[in-house]
Amino acid sequence: MRVFKFEEIDSTNKYLKSRKELKNYDCVIAQTQTAGVGRRGNIWVSNMGMALFSFALQEDRSKEIEEYKRLPLIVGISILSALKKIEDLDYKFKWTNDIYLEDKKLSGVLVEKIDDFFIIGIGININNLDFGYAQESAISLKKVTNRHYIIDDVIYCIINEFKLYLEKEWTEILKEIEHYDYLLNRQIEIINDGKSLGVGIATGIDRDGKLSVNIAGESLKFDIGEIHIKK
Repeated sequence: MRVFKFEEIDSTNKYLKSRKELKNYDCVIAQTQTAGVGRRGNIWVSNMGMALFSFALQEDRSKEIEEYKRLPLIVGISILSALKKIEDLDYKFKWTNDIYLEDKKLSGVLVEKIDDFFIIGIGININNLDFGYAQESAISLKKVTNRHYIIDDVIYCIINEFKLYLEKEWTEILKEIEHYDYLLNRQIEIINDGKSLGVGIATGIDRDGKLSVNIAGESLKFDIGEIHIKK
């Protein structure tokens, strides 16, 4: 695994996408980002003390594309599993790949595709206490435990966990995700492109990785959309 480190970079995902030659599990780590972007183009707060990194996964052409549609969920549960080994706290998994702690967001993931590679970008609040505009909705390990962590160790632990999860059966992974399901039985609203797709009760994650929601007595499945939890 080749590792590229920067004190500051525009975006770890962008760096890997711009490389002329990519190798499986190439990894770029930055202390800060100036143009971090999350899912749906949202601004990605990238402050000092976070684990900010991306790594490349080469596509295996022998696998069905349906398997890769589950990739964000596999990344998410890999993060949760690694964090449990570092600090055994009550983490929750919010579809499709966010990790929550004490009802606040701890990490986010952005998966992009370029040529024969998936670029997996991850941001985790580790030692930082400044969450920018997300001050009220985010949390970090240090804020909970008052301990300091070696960020590179956290990153390598997550990548190693991801490699292990890639070899697991999907049914086993899904069962584990269900155990930590943050949305289960909550009233939620699904938003896509600024439009509401409906309000209902989340009933779990389907075998195909889609979110199942009971809306007006009808069970619907979603594979896109931003989730808003209704109070």
